[in-house]
Amino acid sequence: MGENNGANPVEFILHAIAGCITTTFVYYAAVHGVKINESESTYEGDLDLRGVLGLPGRTQVGYEQIRVTFKVKSDAPKKKLEELIDLAQKRSPAANSVMNPVPASINLETK
Repeated sequence: MGENNGANPVEFILHAIAGCITTTFVYYAAVHGVKINESESTYEGDLDLRGVLGLPGRTQVGYEQIRVTFKVKSDAPKKKLEELIDLAQKRSPAANSVMNPVPASINLETK
């Protein structure tokens, strides 16, 4: 058994989204000539293990909702920062892989 010292696989999803949205936000800020002095973000997700374990009560397997909050220090107007956050969300490959259905296939090969 683990000792809960690291992220589990579904927590890695939040880490991937965090890195991708933040990086995309900073890229778009640079392209738009907006200086970001500081940026901090928090990521939270609702996950009910009853769905994962097939227990009664919930059918959703995986995150039911993910919330992202950015705290940004910049001289840019809040409206401009909101536009950049919106662009980052729309253009983040990791976030879009979670927010939009992605076809996936799993195959078994035996040895």
